[in-house]
Amino acid sequence: MPQNQELRLPQVTNHRLLLIADYQRPYAWGHKQLSDLWEDLDLLGPAGRHYAGTLVVRDLVDSGGAPIESETDDNTILRHSEVVDGQQRLTTCLLLLDRVRRRLQGLADGGLEDAQPVADSLRRTYGFAQIGKADRPRLQLGSELNDYWVDVIIGDHQYAGPPLLAGHERLRQAAAFFDDKLEGLGQDVAPETHLARLRELQRRVTAGLGFLVYEVQDTAEVGVIFETLNERGRQLSDLEKTKNYLLYLARGIQDDRSQQLADEINKAWSAIFTSLAGQAADQDDQLLRAHWLATQNPDPRLWKRIDSIKARFDRSRYISGETRLVPTTQAHQDQQQAWDDLFTDVRGYVRSLRECAFFLAEMFDSEAAFTAFAEDRARARQRSAALRRSGVVALYRPLLFAARLRHPTNGQLYADLVDLCERYTARVFVIEQRRANAGETRLLRLAYELFHGEPATYILGEIAAVLWRYAPDDRIRATLEAVDENWYWRRGHKYFLYEYELSLMQPGEQVPSFTAFTEAAREQRTTEHILPQHPRPEDTCWSDAFTDDERAVMVHALGNLTLTLDNSAYANKCFDDKRGAPLQPGQLPTACYAQAPLHQERELAQYTDWTPETIRARQVQLTNFALARWYVATPAAPGAQDIGPLEPEGSEEDQAVQ
Repeated sequence: MPQNQELRLPQVTNHRLLLIADYQRPYAWGHKQLSDLWEDLDLLGPAGRHYAGTLVVRDLVDSGGAPIESETDDNTILRHSEVVDGQQRLTTCLLLLDRVRRRLQGLADGGLEDAQPVADSLRRTYGFAQIGKADRPRLQLGSELNDYWVDVIIGDHQYAGPPLLAGHERLRQAAAFFDDKLEGLGQDVAPETHLARLRELQRRVTAGLGFLVYEVQDTAEVGVIFETLNERGRQLSDLEKTKNYLLYLARGIQDDRSQQLADEINKAWSAIFTSLAGQAADQDDQLLRAHWLATQNPDPRLWKRIDSIKARFDRSRYISGETRLVPTTQAHQDQQQAWDDLFTDVRGYVRSLRECAFFLAEMFDSEAAFTAFAEDRARARQRSAALRRSGVVALYRPLLFAARLRHPTNGQLYADLVDLCERYTARVFVIEQRRANAGETRLLRLAYELFHGEPATYILGEIAAVLWRYAPDDRIRATLEAVDENWYWRRGHKYFLYEYELSLMQPGEQVPSFTAFTEAAREQRTTEHILPQHPRPEDTCWSDAFTDDERAVMVHALGNLTLTLDNSAYANKCFDDKRGAPLQPGQLPTACYAQAPLHQERELAQYTDWTPETIRARQVQLTNFALARWYVATPAAPGAQDIGPLEPEGSEEDQAVQ
């Protein structure tokens, strides 16, 4: 099996001549990767250590299986080793050290004698080994790049040749990038200070960077390593990347709090993963987003996933300015205070994220205990179930997180908020069919304000104001009483009719679960068209009651729909046959509205016939139900001034995603 260990750069290069084979990708690092490496070194500090990545090496053997080795002029045995993976970062580190060597040589040529031994040591250790009085590069690139690498990049020759290829150009740009950074280390300081900074940079590269080195013996093991390292399996989620980044920050604290914070992060993530177990695959990243919008920044355009978290917990905030390669007074001068801030900031973030993972689990749990609430636990469960049935939950997660983080024991507030969110969905999305993000900007801002201390009564009033602007009573009535609205193709029609069924129930009665009407295997059979979609031509009962135009317009109207457990029993029958009669003693049950298990079906049996006027009358009845069930009082003040103009009506974009 491959052997692995964490090594510093000298341990990688001291006893090897390294080769990058031609089949490897040419040098490819650009400005971003170079900048990241420089930032890592700048923030490393005098005693810091940083994991720089993985190296996979394979010692080369001759045809007889013996190791290929060379002996230097100072009697050191160097193994010939192929760099199987990690060649980009290894090449860059050696390139940087050679640019440091050049700067040191310049200081030595300028009369600073202490610089010469360091420059010579860098050349021998990381540039060239002397074998048979000839210079051999410590690292040899693929044949396409090697001459340029040896002669120009780590050698001292000027390039004079044909236009550079892409790999050559990237090497040149990397050298120029580091030359510019090293120039900054010496700007406006004495040569002795410049030397000290260069030596500190050298130390950070050679002693601060750690490489996880895998030593493999044959090509079969190389395949195993690639399978493990090259992310051919599942990509890390942002939640997992966040954990790794926070653990990295915790490692930077140089006292016992480092382990304490790391333990707390690990325990928090264990609890988070437990809370999210069994939920949709994207819930972990949705948790991060909703928590961020509620607690950090409510503008969804600025949410950049792991990059936002790294920016919020920027390493530079927790490093004393005195430890930078170029000391600055713009950062913490007191490293202890920087560590205090790091411990406090990360701990607070981790704890609130862990709590929100639990809150998220309770949102989807029909048996959620809500033990933190001092009151209204049952109502919180009931209103949460209704919100889930509505089909829109994600929009309100930041609000619900903010309420529970800020008011953890206030069950009444939470139940009131969930109830208002469900009313928002019913009116704005299900009935008015606004686009799925209608009012999102204002709702997210309100979540942020709630978390940061705005009174809950103000927040609830503002949500109602947004709702009222999108879906006032007069619009609700006009939409619901319009018989030319196609409700059948709205997924929300089952939710609407299910809530209507609940309103007809008597205390103690049971109703099938909502999923009985929405699960894929039954979905097409649980909505009944009273006026059939396709009446049989020989059934004049329907053609006598409806003209062709009326049937085409009204067949999918809300007033012509009812929930049922199985519409196949009704088929295309005439209304009299569908209506039937109540079950009498001694009779066998038949499939008809009068004997159906649902209240809304039995209610249909009270009609003597089914006509356009009947549909209109039933639609008025359903309208009155909706205005009562999802009642929201007219706001006392206009409010919600920053939600922007309403979307144009009638466009495809207007249709809410249910």
